[in-house]
Amino acid sequence: MKFAVSILAHEKPAIVLDQIANFRRFLPDAAIVLHLHVKFDWGGRPQDFTNIEGVFVNPDSLPTAWGNLHHAHNANFHFAKKLLDFDYFLLHSSSDLFVRKGAEGYIPRHEAGVSFLPPQPIWGAPLFAEGDPVFQRIMKDAGADELWWSQVEGTFYSRKAFDEIVGIIERHFDYRRTLPYVHEEIYYPTIAKSLGIRAGYPILLREDKASLPPLDSSLVEAIRSGKLEDHRISKWKLGRQVEAKVWEGAHIYAMRPIPRNLDNPTRAYIRLLEN
Repeated sequence: MKFAVSILAHEKPAIVLDQIANFRRFLPDAAIVLHLHVKFDWGGRPQDFTNIEGVFVNPDSLPTAWGNLHHAHNANFHFAKKLLDFDYFLLHSSSDLFVRKGAEGYIPRHEAGVSFLPPQPIWGAPLFAEGDPVFQRIMKDAGADELWWSQVEGTFYSRKAFDEIVGIIERHFDYRRTLPYVHEEIYYPTIAKSLGIRAGYPILLREDKASLPPLDSSLVEAIRSGKLEDHRISKWKLGRQVEAKVWEGAHIYAMRPIPRNLDNPTRAYIRLLEN
């Protein structure tokens, strides 16, 4: 199986290079597709990332902001389709790092890796989404009867599945007319759920302050042991209690957010890991 990884980069070149080296080490056969923020901080010293084998830079830099990242991932997908032969499309942020190998064996067992979680009741995003006529049209197009949520980082989709999801979104979405909610955390899982896509779970552990220890070397080693406990939540949704699994501990291979500082102790620890 062949993989294309979409990374939305907002940082200085040194951080991007550190992440590329990490992905090359733990997911060595994946092509990396970078979307550089329109205000990417070059630090006065531009870097040609395409000099690195297997790294491709999307020539289009779209405006991105909190809650509006999906259209940049979608643009990376279109760019990748023009250049690359791949079976799965992986979505990552610029603060993600892998800490062990093995993801390439887990991913092909599923059409996608995405959680289907009930929205947090204190979170305003679902209210904005449900009141958004654009999202209402997306739900109707997908045949969805309710909203679902998932982290984006560490999710993956087969090329065929993501192509269908992106097609539905782009028939309706207009970046110039959007409401303040995390589109990427709602659009993808809601559509995937409604399409009946056979899904596993994200391959990345994302910070959850309610139930996880600090993202330090001890958590790195817990992930690397393959014995991390599954993470589950219980929430009320549409008058019913929903029990949902966020991720499977045995199939976590990466983590975030790793501070975007080369001297950060956790980042430095990961850089020195043995395979």
